Amino acid sequence: MRISRPALRVVLPLGLCVALFGAGGALALQKPGRTTARNGPVRLVALNQASLATMVGRSKTDCDHVELWDTDAKGIWRFGRPGPCTNLGSTGAGISALGVSGNRALWVRYNGGNFRDWQLMTATTTQKTPKQLRFVEQDVDLPSPFVIGDSTAGLGIPYAAGDEVVLLGTNGSAVFKHTEPAKISAVTAGKGPLGAVVAALRDTGEVVMLKADGSLAWSVGYQPGAVKAIALAPVGLIAQLAGEVQIRRPTTSSSVTLPAGARMIDFAEGRVLYARNGEIHSTKVSNGADTLLLKGSAAAPVIATQDTHGLGWAQGTSVHYACGGCVVYTP
Repeated sequence: MRISRPALRVVLPLGLCVALFGAGGALALQKPGRTTARNGPVRLVALNQASLATMVGRSKTDCDHVELWDTDAKGIWRFGRPGPCTNLGSTGAGISALGVSGNRALWVRYNGGNFRDWQLMTATTTQKTPKQLRFVEQDVDLPSPFVIGDSTAGLGIPYAAGDEVVLLGTNGSAVFKHTEPAKISAVTAGKGPLGAVVAALRDTGEVVMLKADGSLAWSVGYQPGAVKAIALAPVGLIAQLAGEVQIRRPTTSSSVTLPAGARMIDFAEGRVLYARNGEIHSTKVSNGADTLLLKGSAAAPVIATQDTHGLGWAQGTSVHYACGGCVVYTP
């Protein structure tokens, strides 16, 4: 899940954000400061400070691939050579997960027939040829053996392979590797209470918070399947359950209610970013005030990611960015 991240400078001039207030002050549609068009539909986005990573879906002339946009310096780097897809498996191929930290992107690629090949890939702006970190071949009906989470500042990118949790540093080396007693179904990174930097959700329901050396900081117990998404921030563990989002600290707990059908995708500035019916909303946890940030639809959904540095989103082939101070909320 998406995470709260610390702010950084923005050194280029941005367009002004426009606030449109409807009944009850619930509408505040955002206007981007920067926009770029890609050569295919954008399916995934991930933001860490100024680095906005995107997964661009395949088109008639190009294969699906990952790009990194430095929204401060305006540079865009494509990982892998352009060209049409070849040797596509009979049961599908593509990219299923994406993470970013600094100039490094991490993603999961899959391809196959009755047996599917899963690859954990990485590249940087200085080493643009994708490198395979891990490989698993398994039955096509099984879910991805890899999960990737968001990161904050220079912490790195968290991922899990089975029961192993890894925090991959921006330099390509593991900050830590930690083995859990159960398979991990979600990870996220951020600066949490008691020195926690990574939160990992076990298939058995518990969420464990890990320190930078991989040791246990604290944990929260839930029933299997109860947690739908997680984030980690200075305020604590943010966990989406059925009907509410809990903010858990080692000794305290609070919650905020989201509308039916809402899916939490990020947390920043004390607000839960969520998707619903193709739109992007933000709810303030202190008072429940809800803001419609980005208008979309089920047929043309908006996908988004946020940290305190800014808000990144995509719709169709267009990718947008607004600085953190430009994002307008209801009180």
